[in-house]
Amino acid sequence: MRLVSWRPVRKGSLRGFATVRLAIGLTIRDCPVLVGRNGAWATLPGKPQIDAEGRHKKDVNGKPAYVCILEWDSRALSDRFSNGVVSAVRRRCPGDLEEG
Repeated sequence: MRLVSWRPVRKGSLRGFATVRLAIGLTIRDCPVLVGRNGAWATLPGKPQIDAEGRHKKDVNGKPAYVCILEWDSRALSDRFSNGVVSAVRRRCPGDLEEG
């Protein structure tokens, strides 16, 4: 995996968006990278859930809701992807994933 680009955005637990290129030739754009009690993690991008009036739906906590458009076959693959993205971001921009 190679980090193509990193766009820092600090909003709540969000720290930014990574674009990565996998060895198989697939580029995944705008992967959210977040931080929490257990450290940093990355996830695959999703798309907003839209209601009948064309507005972005909210989840039960009042946060914007998203639909999964890509998924890994196993938790192990998901964790491997997340760890790879986080490591790549930390190498390029060491302070961007700090919790504070």
